[in-house]
Amino acid sequence: MKDLTARTTAAGSTARRRRVLGLAGLAATGLMALPGASQAAEEVVRSGHPTRRDIAILRFLAAAELVETDLWQQYAELAVGNPAYREALEAIDDDLPVYTVDITEDELSHAEFINAFLRSVGAEPVNLDPFRTIEPPRVQGLRPTRRLTNLTALTIDTSYYTRYQSMRNPDFGATFPQIATIRDQPAIPTADGLSDRILAGIARVAAFHFPSIEVAGTSLYDQFVPFVANRDVLRIVSSIYATEAIHYAIFRDSLTGVSAFRSGDGKLIVPDLTEGGHGSAHVMPKRCDFLDRRFPTCSVIRPSSQEKAGAQAVARGLTASNLFKGQSPAFFRALSSLARAADGGAA
Repeated sequence: MKDLTARTTAAGSTARRRRVLGLAGLAATGLMALPGASQAAEEVVRSGHPTRRDIAILRFLAAAELVETDLWQQYAELAVGNPAYREALEAIDDDLPVYTVDITEDELSHAEFINAFLRSVGAEPVNLDPFRTIEPPRVQGLRPTRRLTNLTALTIDTSYYTRYQSMRNPDFGATFPQIATIRDQPAIPTADGLSDRILAGIARVAAFHFPSIEVAGTSLYDQFVPFVANRDVLRIVSSIYATEAIHYAIFRDSLTGVSAFRSGDGKLIVPDLTEGGHGSAHVMPKRCDFLDRRFPTCSVIRPSSQEKAGAQAVARGLTASNLFKGQSPAFFRALSSLARAADGGAA
């Protein structure tokens, strides 16, 4: 791990980070006027503590960060301890193994911080340890520890790729095509001794999964900002939100190293994104409609509505990706309960 971490200081890595970190400035800095906002604000003024909705938001975010930490830990363990998998990732982008280690540390810090804050205000932190029931593949580098998430049969929504290249916004009803077909595919090795070609396909699945997780997290945090009443909670949500946007930008940039691949069963079809193919060189989000079409278009995070990016929408999306394949009914009930509360009890 030390060797991988040290490589983050390389000139090429530094240049790449400087190109894509522009999204850091997207962090929100204030509240929008919404129905019920004044009542929530009065509750904060009276008590000096976060509102019930604030706590519910933080509890769902803590759960989301624990889920992220769990999946990133698997990627990082393999990037460090499985040379064949590491080489397959490096064939796409030399820095991908390093990024998996860095982001694991980021997501763990988010989960630990949010839970610590919850305890500090007398709220119950989130503990998902009882749901660590999924057995990971027995492969080199991956600890034989039960997990929350399953990375062996992912179905990935890759529409985020075309969404940010478009001047349309899903909050206004826009839909976007898939840039790749990824159905029921492993993003990590399922056995030792796999061929180079199989590992190449697995690495491509992982490369598309990386930004899909972070783009969902970016929209999730963004849409929560207008509903937060307490200033400290707002700082937590908006500050962590900025790092999620940075993560997405870095992994979206890494896709420029993906070359064409097709599996025999047609469940994995990836186009050539190298040398600007399929618009891969354009990584910055284009302008789109925002808030109201009467205003000029604006380059923003999208979606940012509760309907498209709220806690329940994110929970549904993660479930549809097969990330929780093999989880218990109790886990899905707990996730659903946290999501409903964070969305203010909305259906």
